Amino acid sequence: MSIHTEPSGSSRTRLILAISAVGVLSIPQAYARLDGAIFTTTPAGEIVNENVRYESKQEVFLDGGPGPNAPGSAAALPAGNYYFQVTNPSGRCLLSSIEDDAGVNGGSCYETVKGKGGPKNAVVFNAEPLECRLFYFDGEDGVFPINATYSVTHKVKGQMVTESLPCTHILGSEYLDSPDDLAEGDTIQLYPFANTPNSGGVYKAWVATEMSVIDACSNAPNGVHGGETGENCQGVFGFIPRYSKTDNFKVKLGDREVPETYDIALRSFHDKNLNCQYDPDLGDEHIANWDFGVTDPIDMRNIYRTTAIEALPITFSVLEQETQSWSVDHLMWFAALNQVNPLNTPFTHFTTFADLREFAAQHNDGLSLINFQSPLACDQPVDLITRDSGEETDDGFIPSLYAQAAQGKKGVDPDPVLAVSFGSVGIAEINVCKVFDKNRNGKKDDGEGTISNWPMVLTIPLSVPLPDDISEVATPNLWPKLVEIFGSDIGEIHNRQITKYTGDDGCVTFRALVPNVRGDLSPYMIEEMVSQQQGWGYSSSASVTFDVQSVLSYENDLPIVQGEVYNRDDNLTGHHFDFHNYCDVIVNFDTKGYWHNKNGLSELTEADRDYVNSLLPYSMASDYFDMGDEPFDGQYSGGAQVTAAFSGDSVIWAAGTWQSEVSHFLVDNNGNADVHLHKEQLAQQLLAFIFNTRHRPSSGGLSDGATIEVNGVWMSVSEIIEMAIMLWSSNDSDAIVSFKTILDNFNNNDMLPVSPGAYTDCVAPFYD
Repeated sequence: MSIHTEPSGSSRTRLILAISAVGVLSIPQAYARLDGAIFTTTPAGEIVNENVRYESKQEVFLDGGPGPNAPGSAAALPAGNYYFQVTNPSGRCLLSSIEDDAGVNGGSCYETVKGKGGPKNAVVFNAEPLECRLFYFDGEDGVFPINATYSVTHKVKGQMVTESLPCTHILGSEYLDSPDDLAEGDTIQLYPFANTPNSGGVYKAWVATEMSVIDACSNAPNGVHGGETGENCQGVFGFIPRYSKTDNFKVKLGDREVPETYDIALRSFHDKNLNCQYDPDLGDEHIANWDFGVTDPIDMRNIYRTTAIEALPITFSVLEQETQSWSVDHLMWFAALNQVNPLNTPFTHFTTFADLREFAAQHNDGLSLINFQSPLACDQPVDLITRDSGEETDDGFIPSLYAQAAQGKKGVDPDPVLAVSFGSVGIAEINVCKVFDKNRNGKKDDGEGTISNWPMVLTIPLSVPLPDDISEVATPNLWPKLVEIFGSDIGEIHNRQITKYTGDDGCVTFRALVPNVRGDLSPYMIEEMVSQQQGWGYSSSASVTFDVQSVLSYENDLPIVQGEVYNRDDNLTGHHFDFHNYCDVIVNFDTKGYWHNKNGLSELTEADRDYVNSLLPYSMASDYFDMGDEPFDGQYSGGAQVTAAFSGDSVIWAAGTWQSEVSHFLVDNNGNADVHLHKEQLAQQLLAFIFNTRHRPSSGGLSDGATIEVNGVWMSVSEIIEMAIMLWSSNDSDAIVSFKTILDNFNNNDMLPVSPGAYTDCVAPFYD
């Protein structure tokens, strides 16, 4: 093992550890990294905190899934068969033993361990066979040992004899004599195991998948059977870190020796004022129940949760491994790389600082040793937050470079020697929608839709410590990380503005709004781009200013750090913003003569034909149309072609086409109008009206919800068409003539007022 240093971009030294691990690396990676977490616990499943020392080794049990006080991000192991073992923290010494050797100091390392004030070292150590350490976990709360005995073959009086010997692990319910005392599911006892050589009384519990241990022991004489203990296997006594989970625990030393510890505290702070340091006098807060990930020198990662008291923090021990590299992460953005589920997702905060200090009961009383180059953290003095978006503490740190182990008194543990701290600030997001305000009352009513593809602009004030430009070009290192976290629609910043367009639902989201707590405290502004096209108006303000602050709250005792929008100048609250617009529509309709002619016919589509042919006046042959017969298909019902349509001596459309038949119908002679109750005249004007509403004021036509005033009543296009069909089906000649006249007036009006039913009825608000 060797430690190297090399300069980095800052004044600190970058620490890199080179470790030889040939035994571990030789195992093929045949399985996925083991998900979930394990925790040592009391028989009843109550304690999962390394700060607590167990009264005795017999009281240390294993929980296959998170117990009642486990970190919220911890998941249970998948259902299946697993092996467990107990070692010293570095994994050098196997401690899992047969019961007779549970008092041996150092376990498999007994020959190099000196007894101090306790039982003398044995002359031999017998590790416990793997068969006794195989158990099944049901994926929820059930733990069951698989083997009650193990087999061993040895020579007795010159003969090889195979004996069946008992395994001694019991369940928590058996230890307590009552399953009712269990906090959740059952637990399994780790004892018997030998005394750790660690002078702080620290042990490491391991769990590995059955198949990974079988593979690691494939070259052992008997595989995992026949009394194999793991000492003939690859990896750490058959346990491969990649396919294992671990948990450190402490047991009281009693009178065996004076405790020596090398504990490091973990703290999390709410950097509410965004100045990248902990200022409790200025409103910053200590955060309880925040999860950290700690990765040890053999790449095993455990989860720790902060306490509620700054002076009594959660700790982890590095004793025996203090000269090697450790890494601490904040278990948020970095969590996905470690296959764990972080709190605060989708991400509502980012890290502002991370440091290593000498331990003191109050954070700021400890001497600052190094500031980790945690991405998005910031050194003092800070004007801009410019780093990228992960949260790991860079390449880790070597504890022995900054402190020495601490000596306690018998029965009393010394304080931690170092403290790692992270600060976080909440970020907000806002949802902005464009409402088509049909009734112009400045709010979104039932039935009112939204407008897509409308540009919205967010202006970021100078009180937010961000660069003026963040984009793929301006910040090539930062940009891909932001996209990875927040998605490709995060929105580039150009000259402190982000422009985004409303989506198909008429809304758009702006993410990662940092609190505006610096300098002049100037507010954010969200605004809609104002259309200069004819007819558009606004029934609410076109812009809103607001502030963002970071807020710490708790839900089910778990902390949430997030941004909060407040102080809106529209006197509303919350993160949702609506902008309200309406439009006036003046439509230029065309006469039935226009639609009879070449220009009008050229606008018509097969969709128009199919729609018209589905309506009652045109779906069957009438007795008043001589130049064709309905429906419009270019043929008489007998199969003869309709003649070509003419305008004067010029052919408008060829014979045998549905367009020619439409043309003939629109100018058909109404000589027998009285006989037919003027139905043909109504059908002609209705046909022109339909074409107008399907192609005016633009090729998309009017929506069915658009309304036109009919004798003082505003009726929708579909209602007008339905009324005309109903009258055409009646024998009320006067009503037919009256409604025909109304439609004729519409078709001859080049400035017809229309109340739009949707924004698509309006003139396009923006042109490229």
